[in-house]
Amino acid sequence: MKHFSRLLALLLAAALLPLIAFSGAAAEEPVTITIWGSDRENMPFRNGLMTIDLLQEKLGIKIDIISAPTENLAEKYGLLMASGDIPTIVQYKAKDLLLYKDAWTPLNDLINETDTPNLWKVYGDPEIRRKVSDADGNMRFIGQRTAITAGKLYFWRQDWLDKLQLETPKTTEDLYQVFKAIKEGDPNGNGQADEIPFSVRKNGSNNRGNVIPFIHNWGIAETFFAEDGTVKFGATDPRMKDALEWLHRCYAEGLIDQEYLTLDKTAWYSEWTNNQVFMSYDWSAYIDNVANLFKDTDSDIHIVGAVPPEGPTGISETRDQLQPITVDEDWNAGIFIGATEDQKKAALKLLDYVYSEEGMILMNFGVEGQHFNIVDGNYVYSDLIMNNPDGLSPQDALRSFGIQSMLTLLQDARYERAFVSDEVNRIRDIYEQEGHIGDAFPTLAFTGEEQGIINEKYTEIETYMNEMIDKFIMGVEPLDSFDAYVAKVESMGLQDVLKVYQAAYDRYMK
Repeated sequence: MKHFSRLLALLLAAALLPLIAFSGAAAEEPVTITIWGSDRENMPFRNGLMTIDLLQEKLGIKIDIISAPTENLAEKYGLLMASGDIPTIVQYKAKDLLLYKDAWTPLNDLINETDTPNLWKVYGDPEIRRKVSDADGNMRFIGQRTAITAGKLYFWRQDWLDKLQLETPKTTEDLYQVFKAIKEGDPNGNGQADEIPFSVRKNGSNNRGNVIPFIHNWGIAETFFAEDGTVKFGATDPRMKDALEWLHRCYAEGLIDQEYLTLDKTAWYSEWTNNQVFMSYDWSAYIDNVANLFKDTDSDIHIVGAVPPEGPTGISETRDQLQPITVDEDWNAGIFIGATEDQKKAALKLLDYVYSEEGMILMNFGVEGQHFNIVDGNYVYSDLIMNNPDGLSPQDALRSFGIQSMLTLLQDARYERAFVSDEVNRIRDIYEQEGHIGDAFPTLAFTGEEQGIINEKYTEIETYMNEMIDKFIMGVEPLDSFDAYVAKVESMGLQDVLKVYQAAYDRYMK
């Protein structure tokens, strides 16, 4: 009986242990971090994406995405920062993050070999670190690390050149003559002069982002650029007038799409499928995206990449390219200084993981056997991506799963090469290896006083400049007024702004 009583007591004690443990120490809830970021039509960033779910499971944290639709995104960002109710991580353009630099946790000591070894492999490099630092040298955000440089490219219909027996244009003047021949030669064979020699979808805050790169062949940028260590402003440079004369001549003769300011992607695609477009300029993947519009048709369309035309002094380049850290897009992540310590640790754990080999594979390729397979040591996307059952392009298919999403990540060159055609890889290699990529102006960090001067003077200059450049291209304002336009920009305080930019550039170059 004693043995039975002792056994019964032991059994009861064992049964009560889980209850005692539960009542004394409840299961620990995972740390929740919130991430604010741009949610685009073809690049969704929202809760429920496969990669976000897998990251939560892998890291033992809860991620709550606060999606910001891209319409009026700058305004939404400003309202977010003014509200004071700031998420754990905010992802946006570097220069706009640095406008509120004191809102972001300084990362100099937090990014180290011990705690964040994967981030350290990149940001331990002083050359990279300065690209994400403020004017005082404090590292304020984590950017997206790119794997290639050639991002945007020119491309055209080689079959139309062949049909009209036109030689490949080498210079801007050659290209103008080819545009005229396309417009007048009826290469689509419908008996109408409805061809559009150069058409682009609207891109960028001023919507002419895919038209303006022609000016790079005159050796300038549209706004700030450095020449022999001196910061200059392209929009008032004498070379801008020459470049605008070329652009206006093309526009006035119907050689540039008359709707370039408003043409969205759907309308632009329609022009292609209507057999109207000869040439365009966009992200390299659009060479394939446009070609894929015709994959189920009997068309003889042949889209090939093209190098930039040489300007008057022989320059053949575009400055509109990817940099080691993609600072001008919405991928840069600042960690809110007001977040709890647990949230900061979880945020760094997430960012360090997506910079790891395992995280890089997930965010670039997805899940093995589902989105990609390894064939002879190479990463090869599956039919789910390359021949998507919903008809999505390979890039859009990836992004529908949250692969290559707006989450800050470490890109891999194998991703860049795996989902594009041999033609895209061919022309990207030419841009990178044969000197067609010009020096991009760095994103600079300004002191509070410097930023005050920029806010006071450059905002007005930029608005006026944007308005006038399009007027010059379209002929609404004659180029005879260019000198008067320059004088007005100068009167708005351009030299004060240039002094600020020069000081910040000199600090950056040190």
